[in-house]
Amino acid sequence: MHEIQRLKIEGTLWPKQSPDAPDAASLGLEKGDLYISEITLPLKREFLNGVANGDVDFTHHFVCLIKHQENVIATEMLSTDTINKSRGVMMTSLKFNNTICLSGLYSDFKVTLEIYALQVRKEVLSHEVKYHIRKDASKIRLTPKKLLKQESRLIMPAVQSPAGPSAVRSTAFSLTGYVIFSLRELKRVQWTLNKVPYSSPLDGTIHMKLQCHLEQVAEERGFLTMFDDVSGFGAWHRRWCLLHGDKLAYWKYPEDERKKEPIGWINLNACITQKVGPVPREICARPNTFLLETKRPAHPDDKDTLVIVTSGTYTTIRHLLSADSKEERQLWCTQVNKALSSLRAWGPKS
Repeated sequence: MHEIQRLKIEGTLWPKQSPDAPDAASLGLEKGDLYISEITLPLKREFLNGVANGDVDFTHHFVCLIKHQENVIATEMLSTDTINKSRGVMMTSLKFNNTICLSGLYSDFKVTLEIYALQVRKEVLSHEVKYHIRKDASKIRLTPKKLLKQESRLIMPAVQSPAGPSAVRSTAFSLTGYVIFSLRELKRVQWTLNKVPYSSPLDGTIHMKLQCHLEQVAEERGFLTMFDDVSGFGAWHRRWCLLHGDKLAYWKYPEDERKKEPIGWINLNACITQKVGPVPREICARPNTFLLETKRPAHPDDKDTLVIVTSGTYTTIRHLLSADSKEERQLWCTQVNKALSSLRAWGPKS
């Protein structure tokens, strides 16, 4: 019931759109993929000391569930009985080898990672007794009836569910901690777990690595005429331009794109223009021109020019770009705005 209620609540956040509704990309709601790896659970020092001294009578099994809306993905299961068996060196944490991928997330996603634990008493029967292995040859002289009677002492009676053998049984694992994270925590590597029982061997933190990738990267190529300052005089140079991801690179000729490094590029991560569109005539009288402004730390030799504006510790670079037609200018503005929207929502590619 709890899981059904969770899905109902989260389902209202992103209802299915009608055919006439604008798509997510046009609203600046680009989707991306989230990768979760190197999930690590540090263990308490007291528990590790108990394992080293042989004072721990229980084995703890752990599994993680990653939840986002209707998607639930489980990791492998790890046990504490393996922490002192790695090349003879005591391990201080449990590290899951899984890499979890959640696809088609909006930039305002919230993902829940839950940790479930099962505590079981360590086995007291030897391997030979548990699997009915007898090293002596006395069994050979026993009759089948006596042999069956002797072995029956080690066989546990079968336990069936009251609802029948095909019934779904409740899990014996219990929730032992959880954490909720979003895109804002992308650069973090450690979180504090919520609701960790005092008796748990976990120390209350979790480490993991998060990476994101956009599903679709804005891309456009074609000729643009770029404004430059040459010894205090304005000059326009026709360039072959490629918009891809977080850069707008340019060359002299189209064939140079495959053969040569670009003459230069505009770093869209540093762009401070909120929305790219046609520039007013008082800024530039050339038709079909749009403006991109980027910001960087000031250099000692910076000075104001036709394309550079100094302001204290930062310098603004003004990039004027002119398309060949109104339609091409609109196309370039749309694609650049899409790229900027994606970068501001998801950040640079990690």
